[in-house]
Amino acid sequence: MAEELKRSIQEVMKATPGVRGVVIGDRDGVPILRVHDETVPETAFRPGFLSSVGFATDQASKLGHGKARHIISIHERHQMIHFQMDPLILTVIADADANTGILLSLDKELSDVMEAVRIAVQ
Repeated sequence: MAEELKRSIQEVMKATPGVRGVVIGDRDGVPILRVHDETVPETAFRPGFLSSVGFATDQASKLGHGKARHIISIHERHQMIHFQMDPLILTVIADADANTGILLSLDKELSDVMEAVRIAVQ
């Protein structure tokens, strides 16, 4: 099953310009499934980094504007879009100059994969 899910993610990556990796993890920062190329820094997969996304989303939700659904961070070489999809977090890693608007639609593109992972971890 994991290989089939990875193939589905690879298809989405190939069809979306600039996408370099996808990580599905839990709120504790444990990566459950990851697909990436060699340009993605290993630091993107560290549990400490991944768990900080859940914390940041929780804090952003306390600003009085409703629940935060995405956290976007743009760095020198990469951008990361983190989707809060309880109990999972979907992280898309792309080139810094990739179209962020297109990246924000990938949660819908990967919804079947996310549902399969959600069922598997429950």
